[in-house]
Parts: sequence; C-alpha cells; structure tokens
Amino acid sequence: MNDALEFYKKHKDVKLDSRPLPDLSIEEQAKWILQGNGYHWVEINALFALPKWQQEAKLAEQYYVGHRDIASGEGTHQGWDSCAIHGIDTDKTNVWQTYGYDSEPTYNWTTLGKQTQSIKLFFDLIFPAEHFARIRFMRLAAGGWISEHNDYNPVIDMDNILDMPLPINIAIDHPDDCYMTIKDQGCVPFKNGKLFMVNIFNNHSVVNCSDNDRTHIIAHCYLGNKKQEFCNLLVESYNKQHEYISKQI
Repeated sequence: MNDALEFYKKHKDVKLDSRPLPDLSIEEQAKWILQGNGYHWVEINALFALPKWQQEAKLAEQYYVGHRDIASGEGTHQGWDSCAIHGIDTDKTNVWQTYGYDSEPTYNWTTLGKQTQSIKLFFDLIFPAEHFARIRFMRLAAGGWISEHNDYNPVIDMDNILDMPLPINIAIDHPDDCYMTIKDQGCVPFKNGKLFMVNIFNNHSVVNCSDNDRTHIIAHCYLGNKKQEFCNLLVESYNKQHEYISKQI
C-alpha cells in the first residue's frame, strides 16, 4: 500500500483553480470536458434507488474474481475484485482483447445482471446512452489499494471521444476513509450514491484505509442516438460543479 498511500498524500491537498467552460457548442463543450481540459471529475446529476442497489450488490458476492491484482498475477494492485453484470460473461471483467476475440463482441446482460433488476432498469431506461459495453461491480477490499496508473489508450481518437465507450463510476458503498486520487488534482469526492465522470487518462490511484470494502459500479457507455441528451446532462452537471468550486476559491 505504501506507493498508493504516498501518491494520495502527495496529491490530496491540491487547490483547484477556476475552470469555466469555453464558449463553444454543447457538444464541443462536452468533448472539452472529456478530453481532460477542465475539472478532472464531474459529478453527474442522476438519481437512482441507492438502497435497492446496495441490496442487489450483495448478490455479487459469489461471482467476484480477482481483477488485475497481485493475487491474480496480473498487476500490482491489492484486494481489487470485479464481476460483470453486462458484458461477455460474469467472470470476464477485462477488455475483450484479453479473451482472444478478433473484434469487439456483442455484450449482453449476464446471469448476475439479470438478477439486479433496479440497476438494469437504470441503464436500460434512464441513463442517456444507447447501449453499453462492460458494466461491472468493482470491489476494493478493506486495506486494499489500486496502484498509480492511467487508462490512456493511444488508439482513442480524442477528437471523436463522444463515439468511444465512456466510463462512468458510481459509488454504492464508499467508506469515509477511502480515496481515489488524481495526479495534481486532489481526490474525487465520492460518497454513497454519487455518480462521476473521471478523467482516467490522467494518473490516478485508490487506497482504502477503512475497515470496510468499497463497492462501485463502472459502466462503459456508447452514446449513439442519446449523444445530445448526454452532452446536455454533462454540461449542465459541469456548470453546477463549476459554480460550487468557484465559490470555494
């Protein structure tokens, strides 16, 4: 945990400056945000039935597999587990290339996903995206950590980022003494029930110093015919956050 804890200590108290949106169209403003030009996280104004989600999250206990952690031999993280509610299969938590596919496969609701009806309903009917790639429970054990890394992919065409699978991160159970830290940007202010777009192209790390597991959902969204609706929501959310941050400066 030492490296992750040092990363947290180094970047946790960064003072943010004011980052208003540029005078562009709604779609161009959304791209500007997602390209990491503004605040490195945006709290999305979306509501869901948190108590039901917390109950449904308990159904995942029997399905978790090690995700890029030391125990699985895939990484330098500790206590990081995952299972898919939408994807290739419940235990297929990594990118599709990991499993020998020549092209991106068709994603479906998994055995677990079909049991999590409230969560499934949110993605099927409420969140503004046409379809989804992976939607996963991501659990970080008490005392666990995710080492500093970024999810930059040189294949991503940043000019067309709205056509790429966009990750959203939703906190179901987030202990107080657990921190997702972004390099030079401080900590993402996660609390139970909060949904964020996070700039994962920047280096980031997570450390769970609490005695409780942290459980989130990460969903990779293809906007498709919901692009304008999503852009409106993202820009509205960004402006609300900017107004709040500006008052703190």
